[in-house]
Amino acid sequence: MQNKGFTLIEILVAVVIMGLAYVAILQSFSLSSRNIAHLDKERTSLLVNSLNFEQQLLTPEQLNNGAADSGDDVMVTGAFYQLSLIASKNNTFMTLKLDKK
Repeated sequence: MQNKGFTLIEILVAVVIMGLAYVAILQSFSLSSRNIAHLDKERTSLLVNSLNFEQQLLTPEQLNNGAADSGDDVMVTGAFYQLSLIASKNNTFMTLKLDKK
């Protein structure tokens, strides 16, 4: 008579394999989560630095009063750039674009 089913050794091997796969998946999610957090931190830092740079270059009042017109050349850290004012369609958001000459 032949017994049908799995032996205890086969079940233990299957459980170990599933456990290793589970650990690998958890490590992958953990690494992805850390990478996303790191990229978010870098993006926020870049945005803050960009905004600080724009505020140091010219304030919106200076732009509105004609202190610099779009298309003017400005010098930043020894290099010349062309200054362009970029505004949203409804003028709620304005930013500066510098093109190196």
